[in-house]
Amino acid sequence: MEERSFKYRVTDGWLRDLASEPTPNDSWPCIRWDEKLLEDRIRFLNVQKELDMTYNVVWGLFINHSWPVPFENIIDDRRSELLKQFVQSAHERRLKILSGVGIYSWGFDEVIKKVPEVSAGHNKAMCLFSEKAWEWQRRVLDFLMEPKWGLDGVSMQSADQGRCNCEKCSKLSPAEHHAIILTRSAEYIRANRPDWVIGQASWGLRLDEPSEFEHIKQISKAVDYMVEVQELSAFTGRRKQIIENLDCAFGSVGGVFVEPPQHWERLRWFLPCGLSSAKAIKQLWDDGGMACEYFYRPFANPVEELSWRVGARILKNPDISPEDSLYEAVKAVYGLGESDSKKLTEWFIRAENAYFSRSNFRIGNGPISLEPLVWSENPSTPGPAIYLRDRMSPTTLTDYADELGRLKSELISMNISNQAIEKTITAINGTLNDIKLLMG
Repeated sequence: MEERSFKYRVTDGWLRDLASEPTPNDSWPCIRWDEKLLEDRIRFLNVQKELDMTYNVVWGLFINHSWPVPFENIIDDRRSELLKQFVQSAHERRLKILSGVGIYSWGFDEVIKKVPEVSAGHNKAMCLFSEKAWEWQRRVLDFLMEPKWGLDGVSMQSADQGRCNCEKCSKLSPAEHHAIILTRSAEYIRANRPDWVIGQASWGLRLDEPSEFEHIKQISKAVDYMVEVQELSAFTGRRKQIIENLDCAFGSVGGVFVEPPQHWERLRWFLPCGLSSAKAIKQLWDDGGMACEYFYRPFANPVEELSWRVGARILKNPDISPEDSLYEAVKAVYGLGESDSKKLTEWFIRAENAYFSRSNFRIGNGPISLEPLVWSENPSTPGPAIYLRDRMSPTTLTDYADELGRLKSELISMNISNQAIEKTITAINGTLNDIKLLMG
């Protein structure tokens, strides 16, 4: 009997998104790698193996914003050894490692500054019609394909920082432009590494416009899966039709993508969202989806591990109910017996609804930022709690604080005493404190 599972069960994120320790004084994205982060990554790999994930996309294995010019001394021996240990650990757990890679954008800031021929004026994206730009893109792909890294593929992004808008490029529609550079890159990879998996995440690129579909289909002929970050095709009722007419697997980021705050202590926030993710992933499955880039969570916060586990379980078995998946995740994270697990599961259902019934976030509409990804006032310090400030009115925020207070009292009254419960209470207190700060 054919297995009923998503084919591309992918977890995804920047290198430190799952770190148990924040980096409060570094600009985003910090890609510092040390023994503690390797430990965090292996713990995450163990849970991925437990829940039978298949792929792990990592951004920041080698660079943050810029490949160097000249293209040499990319990483030192220590980082190379940490990468080797990580990839080997993943392979031992039957997981494949894909590198996130920018296509004509992300990663080329220094190249654009120092090699002016690659750009036609855009300060973040190279020009499609520049041979020099394609030479630099090939150089990056060749580097990633070197066997010594042990990588198993890539997840490509080309549109999150816009595209070249010179006279020639402007004659092409957005999807046509990105289809050309994505297809060119994918075909180059396929010719050199036919064993590799090639994914594509459509940050900044709409997949649901009928007039652009021929170009989206062109991309689908070159990649193994594509991911729609904002589930606009589902909102417009076109997703099932699109999936039926593509030549690759189609997916999402799992309904609720919480951007892990790089600068915050890991118990500063309480935002359970696994049930919402599980429901969105089931709907994707019902529409014919077979892929998901399901983003990292820092497991040092037990509520984040719980939420991640709920959605990941659906990727393996989309026939189980989201509520059953939540129950299994509660048992795994909190180590409780049947009776206490049932009580805590019901509590988490109400706790998740407490936020999403009051916030202006629409499930499937891209990421929820807890703090600004890049805080303009000071990029190297913790920013304000925008998942509260920008998602609720002051009156609603006061009501939410009252509800959190009641939920906290109920949790305490359950008389369940373990470290995970204590951390959960600390996380609730962190959110209540942020609300207090916002309300002055």
